Amino acid sequence: MSSFKLRIVTPHGLYYEGEVEILNVRTKNGQMGILAHRLPLATGLEINEMNFVEKGERKHFALAGGFLYVGKNETTILTDAIESEMSIDLDRALAAKARAEARLADRQNEKIDIQRAEIALRKALVRIRVKKGA
Repeated sequence: MSSFKLRIVTPHGLYYEGEVEILNVRTKNGQMGILAHRLPLATGLEINEMNFVEKGERKHFALAGGFLYVGKNETTILTDAIESEMSIDLDRALAAKARAEARLADRQNEKIDIQRAEIALRKALVRIRVKKGA
């Protein structure tokens, strides 16, 4: 299978650069599989799971949304945060989920930013799914 260059960039710098056979991401328009020699594309990315195959091995990540650009045989992801399956602390993710759920349960409190709590919950749920391999 043909491969293409994938770059993942965060505010902290280059997170990953390498050759991959396929990239699976959830865009604003739905789930998408990117292969080599794909037509150019620029789109937003959802908070969701992401995976790619590198040298026959599938690698799983929790992606905090972002932006995807597919160019001539290279693809770039810009994201605020990404965590590999191995680096996710399940206890921290479960605690973040509980905090977000508690904030959402207290909707009467005007000091609670509901949208921020919903985003935190989505991120925590993705991290938990990736870590548990679901």
